[in-house]
Amino acid sequence: MLTRKEAQEEAVLSVIHVNDEPIGSGSIRQMVADRGLAISEATVGRILKELDQKDYTVKKGFQGRILTQKGYERLCELKHRREHTTIRKELEETLSPENKKNMLDMLVARRAIEGEIAALAAIHITSQEIEAMERVLAHHELHRQRGQYGVEQDIHFHQLLARASRNRVLEKAMDLILQSGRRSPTLEFIRKEVNGNIIEDHLRIFEAIKEKNPDRARSAMISHMENVTRDVTLYWKSH
Repeated sequence: MLTRKEAQEEAVLSVIHVNDEPIGSGSIRQMVADRGLAISEATVGRILKELDQKDYTVKKGFQGRILTQKGYERLCELKHRREHTTIRKELEETLSPENKKNMLDMLVARRAIEGEIAALAAIHITSQEIEAMERVLAHHELHRQRGQYGVEQDIHFHQLLARASRNRVLEKAMDLILQSGRRSPTLEFIRKEVNGNIIEDHLRIFEAIKEKNPDRARSAMISHMENVTRDVTLYWKSH
């Protein structure tokens, strides 16, 4: 579990990480507050000074700060520790027939929705979105090599796909599913337990979309959802 100070540090590092350009302390404080964590201006200043001293961030004149590679590694460490605590709590609630049915029902819905999302994304995706997906996949692989959960990268990958579909209805449906209490590391944990591999599934989907092949993209996404469903079922049988 993270201490209050570590939670504040994670929030600040995360905000700096998601911005492509240097970001100032005022914007950092506001974005952290938007995430539900209120931090005073003085506290943000103190945190930023400590991050600079530890080489986690670099100040770019009056523009603000950017994250260093060392800072990104620190962010990954903090996220992994927080996610590990979340997993323990969720698994205590997960092992029940009702929750099993809810999770499997959600996967059935995702299979139908995301199959079409992937096909449309293969048609409409831009070169900038392809580059963004490549970065997400690279970060996810880095997490795997360190034995960490890539929950945010998993969610981000599916969000990028939904946006690339250029179908607002499907995008809203996907966003609703992701925000209805299922932004959880539990699925990835289960797949690790039964040796499932989310990244390999994502790579197959990505290659099909990069080739602008909607039929192959749809098939790869459906296989991905079927693999997740299989892993969830296997996990319940063994527990």
